Amino acid sequence: MAELAAILGADRLSDEHGMPVLTPRDAAEVSTLLEAASKTGLALVVRGGGTKTSWCPTPTRRDAILSTAALTGIVDRQPGDMTLVAQAGTPLAAVQADVTGDTTHRQRLMLDGVGGEAATLGGILATSAAGPRRQRYGTPRDIVIGARYVTGDGLAAKTGGTVVKNVAGYDLAQLLIGSQGSLAVVTEVSLKLHPVPDVARTVVLQTPDANAVAAFVAAVRTAAITATVFDVRWPEGIVAVRIESTPDGAAAQVDLLHGFAKIEELSPEAGDALLAEHLDFPFTGTGAVLGVGVRPEHLATLLAAVAAADGMFVGRATLVAGDIVLPDLDPERIGRVVRAIRDLDGNVQARRGDETHRLAAPTAAPGVAMVEAAIKQQLDPAGVLV
Repeated sequence: MAELAAILGADRLSDEHGMPVLTPRDAAEVSTLLEAASKTGLALVVRGGGTKTSWCPTPTRRDAILSTAALTGIVDRQPGDMTLVAQAGTPLAAVQADVTGDTTHRQRLMLDGVGGEAATLGGILATSAAGPRRQRYGTPRDIVIGARYVTGDGLAAKTGGTVVKNVAGYDLAQLLIGSQGSLAVVTEVSLKLHPVPDVARTVVLQTPDANAVAAFVAAVRTAAITATVFDVRWPEGIVAVRIESTPDGAAAQVDLLHGFAKIEELSPEAGDALLAEHLDFPFTGTGAVLGVGVRPEHLATLLAAVAAADGMFVGRATLVAGDIVLPDLDPERIGRVVRAIRDLDGNVQARRGDETHRLAAPTAAPGVAMVEAAIKQQLDPAGVLV
């Protein structure tokens, strides 16, 4: 550890409850740090804003934290190309403030700040965190167009580019997204921006009937409606639909929605507040949290399973992907929900609690496990990143 501290200087080494925290100033120092760590056999955990550390199980070994807190700032922005390049440690909130503050071009980065104001671009990519706007704009994989990164042995590399139509080489950025920082340290990311719609209108359906929710969702899915947000919150029985378009386009779509069920339109302020609630929802309470996804036809069954476990669910209605928050960390309750999701051939990932991680741990097929091990060996041969 003394060798790593010497690389950065004393002002870049701090202590957090007995755990050393290393804060490199730039990508070059990240590279030097990882090269040294690979030679000395140290195990490092990469951390951005620290808002989603519970999404990974507690490492069995951890010698220090590598913080990206100093890797901040927008490197380049091209409004004409609708692209932006920023360092990975930059909080998403800071990027949004900069981009939306430019009223001339009226653009926005369509990522949600999952985890709160401290959530960084690198952390959102590492966890592939997506919120309500996933309904229209997708996950980080749909928005990232390139990245600079450092592998576990200190090799600095680049993948993708800074233009949307980039087709040169393998798209390794897609491999790094969702890897929890276990393959490489992302130091810089290129992203595509989107125009800010003229108007936003939010309507809600409220019903205690899961079948009525499923019927409404099915009807809207096949209608001429392009929702930016289409969320269901259960057992509160709230289905929220946000339409962002031109004034005439939004009006026509809201009229269609009124034809499917008895809905209520919220004020712009109330609509924004509701979306903020949905974004913060998985981080409330202290119980187990599970990220889940099932096929659309299983929506009503999923909602019934959530209610039976005294849990709460918020997620993208047509995608049927979101988060279940349970009232406690009871293994029996967690196991029951995990089995219910898997019985529907769904996906489940732990978001909080080591017991949750144990019970929801995926079992990879032998071929998949072999490929994963080969990728890890290629990018992090010494196992520095945990």
